[in-house]
Amino acid sequence: MRLRQRLVVEWLAVALLASCMVVALGYWDSLSRFDNLVYDQLSGIDRPEASPDIMIVEIDEESLHAFGKWPWPRERHAQFFEQLAIGTPRATGFDVLLSEPGEPEGDQLLAQAMADLPNLFLPLHFVFPGSNGAEFDVRQPIAPFTAAATGLGHVNLLFDADGVVRRANLCFGDKDTEAEWPHLMEVIYQAVEGNMSPAFDRLDDCDQNLLMPYADRGAYQSISYAALAKGQVPPAFVQDKIILIGATANGMGDQYPVPLGDGGTMAGVEIMANLYSTIARDDFIRPIPLIQQLLLSLLPVWILLLGFWRWRPRTTIVVSFFLIVTILLASAVLVQFSLWFAPGTALLGVLIVYPVWGWRRLQATSDFMDGELEHFGRSKVDIPIMRTELGPVDVITGQAEQLTHAISHVRDLRRFISDALRNLPDPMFITDLRGKVTFVNRLAQTGMEDGAQNLALDDMLDRFVSADDLQEVKDYLDQKSRPTKQDYVEFTSSDGRIFAMRRAPVASDEGLLRGYIHYLADITEVANAAQQREEVLQLLSHDMRAPQAAILALLDGRETDETTSRIEGHARRTLALADNFVGLARIDASEFAGEDILLAELVEEANDSLWPLAQKRGIRCEVEDQSEGAFVHVEPSSLYRSFVNLIDNAIKYSPDGGVVTIGIRVTDLDGQPFVSVAISDQGKGISEGILGQLFERFASDDTMAHSSIKGAGLGLNFVAKVIARHGGHIRGENQRDGGACFTILLPLAPDLECQTD
Repeated sequence: MRLRQRLVVEWLAVALLASCMVVALGYWDSLSRFDNLVYDQLSGIDRPEASPDIMIVEIDEESLHAFGKWPWPRERHAQFFEQLAIGTPRATGFDVLLSEPGEPEGDQLLAQAMADLPNLFLPLHFVFPGSNGAEFDVRQPIAPFTAAATGLGHVNLLFDADGVVRRANLCFGDKDTEAEWPHLMEVIYQAVEGNMSPAFDRLDDCDQNLLMPYADRGAYQSISYAALAKGQVPPAFVQDKIILIGATANGMGDQYPVPLGDGGTMAGVEIMANLYSTIARDDFIRPIPLIQQLLLSLLPVWILLLGFWRWRPRTTIVVSFFLIVTILLASAVLVQFSLWFAPGTALLGVLIVYPVWGWRRLQATSDFMDGELEHFGRSKVDIPIMRTELGPVDVITGQAEQLTHAISHVRDLRRFISDALRNLPDPMFITDLRGKVTFVNRLAQTGMEDGAQNLALDDMLDRFVSADDLQEVKDYLDQKSRPTKQDYVEFTSSDGRIFAMRRAPVASDEGLLRGYIHYLADITEVANAAQQREEVLQLLSHDMRAPQAAILALLDGRETDETTSRIEGHARRTLALADNFVGLARIDASEFAGEDILLAELVEEANDSLWPLAQKRGIRCEVEDQSEGAFVHVEPSSLYRSFVNLIDNAIKYSPDGGVVTIGIRVTDLDGQPFVSVAISDQGKGISEGILGQLFERFASDDTMAHSSIKGAGLGLNFVAKVIARHGGHIRGENQRDGGACFTILLPLAPDLECQTD
């Protein structure tokens, strides 16, 4: 149980740690580099085809060679636009920043050429930080170019943490206000199609970024800027095309890393071509929302955590690998549906939770094994079976070997106990909590040809116990009948033998009830002896008492002389001896059956019964009652006989004409209320030789008695047993001023005790 509780705590700690780690890593996108690598590989599985409607006009090395060092004069671009206008393209995007004025004449020529070219779109850019505390400043083309262009759009590139361009912002600024600037490719799309793109329409805000799939590098149609400017390209070649003009020559600073898997770069204008195609196809790969990302990342971790309670370690490791593969497959499948699930946090959660849980479970199990093996070593029972000592090994192997040793020891002990129980000299059997016999020894199975194992308890009793005693045995097992002194039940078996049956609980090491053991002691000889004792008691109580009572009856009323006095004394002594002997024997054989009585009245009655004996010798018996009507729960007959014995002894040992004092009062002993009865005489006291064994059987010293009738040493033994039977105490001692004193303490009756409280 302690191991299970420890593992629950460890499991909760691992679950909390793993969940918090996954949530934190997912929230802060801490594994973005790994996720990007996975995305790059998955996005390359099925790359889109380049759109045939797009043509890239490259400002390449050939163009630089033809027209000289960059930047070129504005007149050069004006001539280019004049030549391009001949081919009547559908739309043109000029990916060159024109925010600074040049020569006035050149700017005027270029603005005129732009105005003559339909659907010409120019880029704007942003300066960070902005002036006067603004987040950024917008730098548009100079006024003549802005007026000549059909529209403007931003061309910002969005870089991931590793510097690769995988994502795009279709607008910059605040989409809900007029400070919104759509991307240049979105502006061109709206001009060509006459409406905003579906992707742009779905945007919640301009901060939302989208992953775009890339076509292979160089997949789009392209021509040299110089070739088109010199008229070397037929006009039909650019007719109805979407023309994107930008730098591709090395050294012009317009090359950026892209997720093509080869580590190369791509010109900004080609990135724009891929972005336009993605807008037109509406196949952006959308990252799933953060909450869904976190839930999907937690799902495999919790599957594994819950599996820890059900699966074996071998199954768990197989499931762990399966979950890793499933996470990667889920990301790949979702990419095909234009959704991106970043697998990094989910993979790390699975990769961490398994070894962490394995470590904590191993540590908890190791600690538990240490404690249990230490406890086992202290509490194990030595049995006559030798075991070889273990050699030095590592900790876990050592614990495993010790556990193997302990299990072997338990097996040997189980066999040892089983053999011992099977060969007990008396029948016994064990039942579980459902009343099924789980173990039976050889003697309990004697005479049962089909065996007693797996029998129901009632069937076992039907076969073993005689019909006359069967119900009494069942009542005992049902707790309906419980003897006062001995927790057992006697019965006669089917073959005529007499057994005493005792039931004891079988509990686990933690104290949990597991069943019962039933032990049957063969008391046939003891029962026969008890029968003989009862016959002897009947002899004493009838055959010995009756003649003495007859003698006393004959002497009653006759004239008293020395002879008759002696005869009467011996008859009374024999009658008292028989009464004491019978009383002692029956105390041990009968159950306590008490009633509430007024103790002072019982003492007065006992004193009055001895008045003739005291009167003959002139002895006065004085009763001092200070008990205030105290009740006690007693057996009146045996207690009455006890007081008679004590008062009789006080009279016997007192001098002629003496005083016997009987004091009754209520007192406390250890916080419990008792009634005290003190009986004292004025004799010579108790001799030192007998004071130590005063209440033992046959302990008597009549040398100090003032009577010719001697005692047999059974009276005080009888009194002590009666007082103990009532839960009281008795003490005998010599008084300082002479004489003996016997003090009896009896507990108050429960009802009176409650009223007193």
